[in-house]
Amino acid sequence: MKPYLFCPVCSKPLAEGIIDGRTRMFCRDCGWVHYRNPLPVAVAYTVNRNNELLVVRRAHEPAIHEWALPGGFIEEGEEPFDGCLRELMEETSLSGTIDRLIGIYHRRVEMYGSLLVVAYKVIVDDHECLSINHELSEAGFFDEHNRPKINIPLHRHIIEEHNRVTHLAGTSGNPVL
Repeated sequence: MKPYLFCPVCSKPLAEGIIDGRTRMFCRDCGWVHYRNPLPVAVAYTVNRNNELLVVRRAHEPAIHEWALPGGFIEEGEEPFDGCLRELMEETSLSGTIDRLIGIYHRRVEMYGSLLVVAYKVIVDDHECLSINHELSEAGFFDEHNRPKINIPLHRHIIEEHNRVTHLAGTSGNPVL
C-alpha cells in the first residue's frame, strides 16, 4: 500500500520523524501520526466429512494461478471467525463451522504491506455445494496424497501447523503440549 504523503486531517505535507521509537510519518501542523497497522486477514483450513482439504486456485493477484487455502480480508466490525466463514462462503458457496484456531501470523506482502493473518480449521458438511466466484479459477477437496502443490509459504505453514497439532492430539482430540 502507498504511504500517506499528506495529512488526512489538515491536508499539509507529512514529515518523517522518530515517534515512539519508530520512524513514522506525521503532520507538523496538527500532530496527526500515521501508524502503519497491519491489515487483518482470515484463512480457512477447510475439511469435509472425509477429512479432505479444500484448496483453491487464485484467479487474481496476489499469487495469481497459485493453489491456496481460501480466505481474505476481515471487514470493519467483523469478528475474525465471522470473516473467515464469510470469505469461505463468498469464494466457494460453502458454509461451515469453526472447529478451532490454528494460529495467528504476521506477514509482509508487496501488494498490501503488513498483514495479520488469523487461520481457523473449518468443517463443512455439504461439500457438494461447492461453487467458485470470480476470485478463483478452480477449487476442490483433496486427500493428502492427491493435493495440488501449494507454493504460498504461509499457507504451507498453516497446513503443517494443523498437521503438527493434530498429530500431538492423537485420539483424544486435545493437544498434548
